[in-house]
Amino acid sequence: MVEKYVFEGKTEEELLPLAEEKLDTNAEELYYQFKEVESGKLFKSKKHQIEVYQRKDVISYIKNFLKELSEKMDLPIQTEIRVENENIQVQLYSDNNAILIGKEGRTMNALQTLLKQAIQNQVDYPLHIHLDVSNYRAKQEHNFEYEIKKLMKEVQKTKMDMKLDPMNSYQRRMIHNLSNQFDHITTFSTGEGKDRYITIHYEEE
Repeated sequence: MVEKYVFEGKTEEELLPLAEEKLDTNAEELYYQFKEVESGKLFKSKKHQIEVYQRKDVISYIKNFLKELSEKMDLPIQTEIRVENENIQVQLYSDNNAILIGKEGRTMNALQTLLKQAIQNQVDYPLHIHLDVSNYRAKQEHNFEYEIKKLMKEVQKTKMDMKLDPMNSYQRRMIHNLSNQFDHITTFSTGEGKDRYITIHYEEE
């Protein structure tokens, strides 16, 4: 369980220093958000609150969650966690990475979904969880980026638009970002849900 700390004050400005003092830490080690709450039945007034989670508690929860998962799968798993603000990078290693990855990364994606949901149930704060197994996802993304760049260069050369197969929102976002690296190239999405696809478009000056 990840403990949530709540502190109240007259102004927002005094709340973060109060939380740092009470928890004997600094803001960089905390996840926090400010809220306004009403108090009193007859004479209502507003109070300022800060809800705080300690980063070390979140990391400890992730480690324990993955330890229990490892025991249930009867598969020893080593875990590395890197934190960059709200982004938490979780890297898993085992003697049988193929089991953790699954066909086309499906098991790995399921593990990420489970971990995300578990943390959301514990922490009311927008954390971004990125789970990988022995850099499998990073390698796949590198190959995907390489192929998309080849297609964009082809569109530059032929000046003919190219429609891509439907893909998920993460991949579409990657493509939109990559288009910024190429002159005369723009991208746009068409369709709904699983049928949503991207077109690489050649644009004259």
